[in-house]
Amino acid sequence: MGDPIAGRAFALEVCTPCHRVATDQLSPGRFAVAPDFRAIANTRAMTETALHAFLSTSHPSMPNLILSQHEQDDVIAYIVSLRHQP
Repeated sequence: MGDPIAGRAFALEVCTPCHRVATDQLSPGRFAVAPDFRAIANTRAMTETALHAFLSTSHPSMPNLILSQHEQDDVIAYIVSLRHQP
């Protein structure tokens, strides 16, 4: 189980060029087209397993980030913590 606080800090450092990670964050750069983390969290059928699979494979629309298992666990814990928040 990951640490959502550490996941938020990591995501704010690494993911913000493309994603809106937190509600108090300014919008990502003008080239960003990625969904915000709250939208990802509230995507129907989005599970921790699905997030692990997504973060473990490369995607043409994302930089090829290689996250450690610990970093993945933390980011996923943070994303899951955003479910059903206004």
